[in-house]
Amino acid sequence: MRSDIRRAIVAVFVARTAANSGLRVVYPFLPAIARGLSVSVPALAAVVALRNLGGLTTPLVARLAERTGRRRLMVAAMIAVTAGCALSAVTSSFAVAAAGIVVVGIAKPGFDIPMQAWFGDRVPFSERGRVLGITELTWALSLAVIVPASGFLIAVTSWRAPFVLVTLFAGAGTFAVIRGIDSDVPHKREPRPLTLTSPRRLMLAAIVLFSTAAEIPFVVYGQWLEGTFSLSVTGIGLFTLVVVAAELSGEAMVAAVSDRVGIRRMIIMGLVVSALAYASFSLTGDSLVRAIVTVAVWIVSFEVTIVATIPFVSELAAESRDRLLSLLAVAVALGRASGALLGQPLYYVGGIGLAGGLSALCALVALFLVQRAGRTTKARTGTV
Repeated sequence: MRSDIRRAIVAVFVARTAANSGLRVVYPFLPAIARGLSVSVPALAAVVALRNLGGLTTPLVARLAERTGRRRLMVAAMIAVTAGCALSAVTSSFAVAAAGIVVVGIAKPGFDIPMQAWFGDRVPFSERGRVLGITELTWALSLAVIVPASGFLIAVTSWRAPFVLVTLFAGAGTFAVIRGIDSDVPHKREPRPLTLTSPRRLMLAAIVLFSTAAEIPFVVYGQWLEGTFSLSVTGIGLFTLVVVAAELSGEAMVAAVSDRVGIRRMIIMGLVVSALAYASFSLTGDSLVRAIVTVAVWIVSFEVTIVATIPFVSELAAESRDRLLSLLAVAVALGRASGALLGQPLYYVGGIGLAGGLSALCALVALFLVQRAGRTTKARTGTV
């Protein structure tokens, strides 16, 4: 592996762990943060849904990358993550805290798209599953680093603790990107138009659906753990270690074997298993052991699906990589926003079982679309 790629991976590890933490720390402590801001959980969940629409700005990011270069956008995104978390940490106003949360939601995909395209242009497709899989390990590390500490600190201080931690971490990540990733300012602007072929449209639709499926339980699992198993905020933070282990397993699986097994096969396997896991939420009852197993299987399979999808999509439009990756982020944003809006009503009406049932249906339809996309293309992307 080239030295510039190794150096960039280290920088991305620091920065993206911080950026992911800014997103993820809200989920398990949604009830605690809502209490601290004196608002209802559904009101804060609506902010999360709005935040998740941040990915809709990524087509603009793709076009800016053509003009300014990708590293500049990564640095700007990390500065925005730092500022957004700082804003949420220093205020008692729900409106101001919500603004900070939304800023992080806009900045996060603004970092991811240029980062993935930066590697996509430099790493051969035969190795890209491993490299992008390594960068995706930061999704799990964001939980391992921030959430358990946040649960403890919320208990002994206040709901602001997670935002303070992420502010400091994101500042370090900004510096890491500046030092670790080579500048790529283009000598001249080169627009890269994108044609939405049938396989590309089918994959984007599938991404919306499986992102919706995952977000529904994500946005309610803190309430589920509090209400069904009487876990405290500290207990929820410790339970999150199960999520961390599962995510690391799924991401490591893609990094280790996807280039040999075939990236599209990994996506299909992930969707099949995740559909089964979502359906199993109705069988957990009041058993914490069954809940742990179900959550672990759900997280592993979802991570396999989403992590394998990134290199797959990066090669579906090699001539306009930034623009298709930006539409991937739009699809994820739409799916996550839909899931965040659906999660609370579903949970209040039918509990975790109904929420999991709709997630299973979304995953199955996504599976059908991915299979159709494979039958209509013979791309260079591990299609089988």
